[in-house]
Amino acid sequence: MVYTSLLSVAGLVFLTGVHANPVTTPATTTATPTPMRWVINMGDQSQGNAPAGMLQALQNTLGVPVNMVRPLLQPNSYLVEMQSLPVLGSLQTPQAIRAALQALPGVRFASPDIQLQRTAVPAPNDGAYAVNQASYMHAGAYASLRMQDVWEQTRGSSNVVIAVLDSGVLFENTELKGRLLPGYDFVSNVTPPTGTRESGIVVDSGSNDGDGRDPDPSDPGDAPPPGFNCPDGSTTSSWHGTTVASVAAAQSNNGQFLAGMDWNAKVLPVRVSGRCGIATSSDIVDAFYWATGSGRVDPTIGVNPNPANVINLSFATDTPLFGGGCAANDMVALAIADARARNVSVVISAGNNSGGAIQYPANCAGTIAAGAAEQDGQLANYSAKGGSSNFLTLHAPGNSNGLYVGASNTGGSTPNANGSTAFLFAGTSFSAPMVAGAISLLKAVRPSLTPSQVDALLRDNARPYPANASNSTNLVGGRLDCTPSSCGAGLLNVLAAVQAARALSNPLPVANVQQSAVVASNGPFVLDAALSTNSAGGGANLTFSWQQVFGNPVVLAGTGTSALQVQSGMAGNIAEFALTVTDTSTNRSNTSVVRLANSAVNERTFTPSNAGGGGSGAGGSGTGTSAPTPVATSSGGGGGGGVLGLAGLLGMLMLFGVWRQRLGVA
Repeated sequence: MVYTSLLSVAGLVFLTGVHANPVTTPATTTATPTPMRWVINMGDQSQGNAPAGMLQALQNTLGVPVNMVRPLLQPNSYLVEMQSLPVLGSLQTPQAIRAALQALPGVRFASPDIQLQRTAVPAPNDGAYAVNQASYMHAGAYASLRMQDVWEQTRGSSNVVIAVLDSGVLFENTELKGRLLPGYDFVSNVTPPTGTRESGIVVDSGSNDGDGRDPDPSDPGDAPPPGFNCPDGSTTSSWHGTTVASVAAAQSNNGQFLAGMDWNAKVLPVRVSGRCGIATSSDIVDAFYWATGSGRVDPTIGVNPNPANVINLSFATDTPLFGGGCAANDMVALAIADARARNVSVVISAGNNSGGAIQYPANCAGTIAAGAAEQDGQLANYSAKGGSSNFLTLHAPGNSNGLYVGASNTGGSTPNANGSTAFLFAGTSFSAPMVAGAISLLKAVRPSLTPSQVDALLRDNARPYPANASNSTNLVGGRLDCTPSSCGAGLLNVLAAVQAARALSNPLPVANVQQSAVVASNGPFVLDAALSTNSAGGGANLTFSWQQVFGNPVVLAGTGTSALQVQSGMAGNIAEFALTVTDTSTNRSNTSVVRLANSAVNERTFTPSNAGGGGSGAGGSGTGTSAPTPVATSSGGGGGGGVLGLAGLLGMLMLFGVWRQRLGVA
């Protein structure tokens, strides 16, 4: 029995490839299995209704029955399922099948429904790391991000939404509680109760939660059934989506676990992978269109009310069908292009092929491919690399050996109710949300930034690779130098990118709001934005205006000062508060939003009792800002408040202590 994967996942050093439906093939034929499901795009046909005769034409060409599975949310694309092809004949390879299908009249392109699969990168077995997020600090290391300096300029805004397309999330994880939107589960294939076994390896995939698509994106666990192994060798659940989300946007300055890149952005969990961390490209494409709020929806799903500003996809693979690259008419490439057209940046893991080329779909046009580096700027041994004019490659630093700290759960198969924890992980799966979090901070400073502007800010301000940074070696074993074509644009430099965004023409003031938080009582609370700055980066000539923009009405005071007093009304409530700062010397404004969530609230079911509020205003790119409609009037009064300074930020980071280590997955 031979298994060959068409795709491998983003966080991979050693890949055991599998196909969902492995086929035994005689030695006289190709060892490449024929994809059972294909996506056919029929050009300009009406979405939702397959053109008459399409299935019959496919059957005539392939010589086997072909059934319609469903139309995709991508315009004019249809997922079809074919019976296994005969092993003899002219259509022995996926390449030959693709060529035959694309030659049919009206077919714009044909793409196999490829499986993307999570894989593991070994973490070092050292007993401790003194500071597990040293890559965030300015401790002298070349690639350090100096996040404490970034957070003094902006801690993000709840106006910004990061869509995490992954295994789902654990809504009760303490690092994500208060930051999550309802989301959706797009895993369409329902997993049978026991996996298909071949030498103890699970080779089928699916939802792992007992059903198909539904509004519940929570992670049930992606472990295989007892007695089985996943293709990557794992036997326990990864909680991969929770870890990825936490790197981008974990609750910060809350005295536990870790700090996220962005302290305020909301996370939209979009579940695309199930058992063994396997996702199909057709589910990923549908998730893209829903996450961007495109309106192209199955009637049972509805339009996403919280469109993403950034999409993070921590999966990658090789594509032998496309010669290792990404075809311009590939269905995932088209979904990425359509996302960018809706002003959404797309970050994808570069892949973990130990110095190989950027993997699919990070090598599709318009993506930001995120690789992994160490604090000294050397590329992590497992990371992919490579530059292109079609996509932007950056490498984000982790600690020694490219380790990232992220939230997780102690449950081996299903989540433990009180099992929130943090581990050290390795893999480009976790460098990707670091880049996504950096983009969300840029969008907080400049809400009107387009994906092209974001690309330019990240590319032009990337830190150059140091000497001998490449993870390729010469004949005597030494590392090679990096060039823009061999490695990428450089190392992620959040501070320089934020400063450059602020210095663009017609500079804006910045509403630097306090971090979002989970609160346990009814009030009072103070939200302090005294770190807000004018168009020139100073503190003079600023006026402040707070409004509640989401949640049940609360009692407010100090709405015209930098410190908003939330006096009462937070029991059983999730409330968001928009701060608009105006530089009176330039008559320019900018808005950021901060969120408070009561610890007793179920975020997946919370609905404000009042009719007002939206909390999704973009704000801040023109002369003045139209603020979201308030849901409550404020009472007068109010005063100043303390500021979390550099010493406090450094102290908070130093509290992380020593994390337990295990294999990281990507």
